[in-house]
Amino acid sequence: MTHTIEMPHTQTQDQYITIIARTVADAMRQFKARGLDAEGYAIVGPVDKHRFALADGDNPSTDMFEGAQMIAATFRRSSPRQGQ
Repeated sequence: MTHTIEMPHTQTQDQYITIIARTVADAMRQFKARGLDAEGYAIVGPVDKHRFALADGDNPSTDMFEGAQMIAATFRRSSPRQGQ
């Protein structure tokens, strides 16, 4: 999952990638395997267990991963705004 958040009052835009894995080691292996370090991504906040639910409009949310807790590791990179 990748998100770009533009902050109009800053001269950068942040991009986020969250890797969901069964273990911290698996998440960090994927970070390296995808070359995110070379692309300028760095870890944001703690890496910890989460339960995930998918919201779908007005329907009740459904548990993802059969309700199992998974490790979520979020990484961010900042890049200059285009046109700045």
